This record gives sequence, C-alpha cells and structure tokens, in this order.
Amino acid sequence: MGRKLLVFDVGNSRLKAALYDDDRLIARASLSGVRDGTQVVNVLGSRFAPRGMPDRCLIASVVRGADAVIHKAVQTVWEIAPQVVDTDMDLGIDVAVPRPDHVGIDRLLQASEAFRVCASGVVVAAFGSALTVDLVTADGVFCGGTIAPGLGMGLRALHDETSLLPHVALQPPDSAVGTDTASCIQAGIVYGAAGAVERLFCELVPDGRATLVLTGGDAELIAPFINYPHRVEPDLVMRALVSLDRRIF
Repeated sequence: MGRKLLVFDVGNSRLKAALYDDDRLIARASLSGVRDGTQVVNVLGSRFAPRGMPDRCLIASVVRGADAVIHKAVQTVWEIAPQVVDTDMDLGIDVAVPRPDHVGIDRLLQASEAFRVCASGVVVAAFGSALTVDLVTADGVFCGGTIAPGLGMGLRALHDETSLLPHVALQPPDSAVGTDTASCIQAGIVYGAAGAVERLFCELVPDGRATLVLTGGDAELIAPFINYPHRVEPDLVMRALVSLDRRIF
C-alpha cells in the first residue's frame, strides 16, 4: 500500500470527499453541504476509516467557514491536521490576474488539472452551482474567465422570480423548440448554456487553438448539446488536489 491522501472539494451545492492510495481512488462520498460536521464525521468513520489513516488531508473550499467544520470532523476521526489549499501554493499554473486570492480556488484547481491532463491551452467550462468558463494559455497562464448562473440556479430563479412559471426538473430537452412551459424552460436553460459556452470559447480563443474541457455535476447532461469538439473530465478539483500533493509535498 502507498501513501494515502484524503481530499475535500467543498462547493456551494455539495461536499465531495475522496481517499486515494497514491493515485488510486479507494473511497469517495458526496454530501449535500456542510452543517455541523456530524455527517462528515459519520461518513469518515464508516466509509473511510476502515481503509486506514490518511497520511495527509487537503481541503479546497469555496464555502465560508466550511474548512473549520471539516478540520474539526477530520480530527475527530484521526490525529491529522488538514491543510487548506490557497493561492500561495504551487498550483501548477501561473495566475495572471490582479488578485489571485479573489478567484475561487475551485476554478484555479480545475484549470490547473485540465491544463496538466490536456498538455495544451484549455478552456474549462464548469457546470456547477455557477457556470464558469476559464482560459489557460498553451504556456500555462490562467487569464481569467466568466461566471454565470448554473443550470439549476437558472431553473430556480425562473420559478422564484416569477408568478406563474413552475419549478422544472433539470432534464435533457427533446428539442430546442418547447411545446409547453416545462419543455420551453428546459430547452432555454440547456441550449442557452450550451450556446453560451460555444460563444465564450470563440471569444476567449479566437483562433480555436485550445481544448474545450467540460466538468462539474451537470457536464455529462449538457455535453451532447455542445457542438464544438470537447472532452468531459469529472472530478477535476479532487484530481488536482492529488496532483498538488504530488508536486509540493
């Protein structure tokens, strides 16, 4: 058995945890958010602890205060001190924006791992609570990108901010032409997001010399609706944490 690494990817919708033995994934879990840490302790104790004590623990979080909750939960199960990943670490790319610490660490990690995997310039479209589209040049420079509402957020906003529009489940539309309210909403959300990514790819990389990478919870759903060549890379944040651990520790 090799060196064990426990990683946490804390997003606005879900907390994902994974345990790696060297590069091999040996356990994972996903929770709907972080509250008092009880769920985290229970999952670590039941699903992760039988696999053995981790040698290191890394946390990437975009939720205020979540790192403290996870830190306490981890130390309830094991006597190890988790480390929160930030922009002072070697992320594997150069970050060419005025305030790197104001960029979500999830965006930077996704961009770094996509660049490492593709070994080329990349445009990373992440479909989570938000839809972010970011550019890394062929020489590994993160240039920034865009942030828009995610697919689920768009669906909720249409319902919450109107009088008559219903709450509609996120599903692949049968056509770009809806024939009732629900199918119109589904088509607008999915085709609209796919079109936005295609347009942004053209704006960010006018010569087209980059790989379009899709990631995030809704990437598999929307991939068939994006006409540009692309690749789907799941769990980029957690995979980036493994790469970071290998690079600097």
